[in-house]
Amino acid sequence: MPPRPAPVLPASVLPAASAAFGLAFLAAALFINPGLVNSPLPDGPGMTIDESFNILQGIQLAHALEQHGPLLFTPTIANTVFKTPEYLPDHPPLGRLLIGLAHETTAWLIPGAETAVCNVAAARLGSCFAFALNAALLCGYSLRRYGPAAAFAAAAIFIGSPQLIGHARLAALETTVNLAWTAAILPLLAWWSGTRPPSTCRTLLSGAAFGLLLLAKVQAILLPPVLLVWALLRFRRDSLLPLLLWSATAALVFFAAWPWLWQDTTARILQYLGRTTDRIPLYCWYLSERWLDREVPWHYPFVLLTCTLPAAVVIGLGLRARAGMPAADELLLLMISLFPVLVFALPGVPVYDGNRLFLICFPGLILLAAGGWRNLARHPVAKTALILLPLPWTMQPFAINQYGILCGGNAGAAAIGLEAGYWADALNGKFWTQIPENSSLLVAPVSHQFQLSALQTMIPVIQQRNIRLKPWLYEESKEPLPCRLLLIHRLADLRPELSHDPPDSPAAVTVTSGGTVLARIVDLQQTPE
Repeated sequence: MPPRPAPVLPASVLPAASAAFGLAFLAAALFINPGLVNSPLPDGPGMTIDESFNILQGIQLAHALEQHGPLLFTPTIANTVFKTPEYLPDHPPLGRLLIGLAHETTAWLIPGAETAVCNVAAARLGSCFAFALNAALLCGYSLRRYGPAAAFAAAAIFIGSPQLIGHARLAALETTVNLAWTAAILPLLAWWSGTRPPSTCRTLLSGAAFGLLLLAKVQAILLPPVLLVWALLRFRRDSLLPLLLWSATAALVFFAAWPWLWQDTTARILQYLGRTTDRIPLYCWYLSERWLDREVPWHYPFVLLTCTLPAAVVIGLGLRARAGMPAADELLLLMISLFPVLVFALPGVPVYDGNRLFLICFPGLILLAAGGWRNLARHPVAKTALILLPLPWTMQPFAINQYGILCGGNAGAAAIGLEAGYWADALNGKFWTQIPENSSLLVAPVSHQFQLSALQTMIPVIQQRNIRLKPWLYEESKEPLPCRLLLIHRLADLRPELSHDPPDSPAAVTVTSGGTVLARIVDLQQTPE
């Protein structure tokens, strides 16, 4: 076990954490443009499948908070706001509220969306903020735990992770979940890894942090089993009171900050938990086969985690393993980081959308990797490599679709039969400007009934060019042929015969990333058999 560095004063952490915050925010926010009109911002990812729900729900929450202020957390007002049919309780409010607040405070700063029902780019700044704050937390903790070189490595690896920065450019919940996960586990590493249980004050603070994680997304339930086992093994009977206080504090924060739970509490908690299991089945594309989400092979999460980890994380973990046995806090961190993967490997547990459900593993693994880089990252060459090498994969609009070096990048992932892209993010501003004005496109596959209408009302360039979108119903389609067909390469839902161009009809427009096709437009002469 390597020795701990000399303690770093909290005041010394602020400059490094602030620098990490600023760089992370700028790197993420540079590619938030989904299709603005006459915008100086470079093209980012197109609006993805879930963003419309998150943005509109977030705006609704932000309006309610702006209108009622603290009175929102009174029974009468809460019942009025959260009882409306427009409110969707499918996820807790924290992530969507952050997205809505970002939209309401920054939409006036980002031109080009005046004709749309909302400003998608502005809403995405909420995720950019969460991403930047997460980078600051990891940098600050690594500085105090391992020293300056490890802090540099933690920030550089985090910002240089294509999957993480790719999610940060979307109005999606995963980046806020990652932030809340980091905020919940850092107190555990600092206060629950000693020889004695944490004090009452520290227990309450760590419980409040876990309460915020509960307010982010249902993945929060993956943390208590690890802490329970850890505390019982480490502190024996002395762990019972801290565990009780930690749980009670988290439950109080969760209940108090989500007024939707205040009426019919038991039924609504069951309704919320039931939505994660009782829903429309989703499909995965894995090893060149289509799998129902509950029937995916057990090794799916392990393969996806391995194939999406940045090379710097793998190297750092190897360096840390060579340095000796892990310290107590590192062992706890390893348990916390790997447990979600183990859960999603269990038979019958639904898993889908690549590494989305266990993306929470990344911050902890990056922290461990930073400990491995603590010596090597002192050298200028290593620092330069950590900054520059990821840039081709991160500073481009489709970072979320990038696979890691362990599987040979996107080409290697395609060769072993992994998904091209789950998000439909290829439909960005650059894509739409290649479509003639006043065009009508049939689209397949369509993931939900509001997907196309959301694109037409929320993406300004589609409105400017008067592009009309309709779902393609395959054999049941009544559209006259020939017609123009937009194919989104979500391979789990795209019919195999549509994944390649027919010899007599090459694609008119193709969007690729790392050699992998993400979307294309073909002229359909006859319905494929």
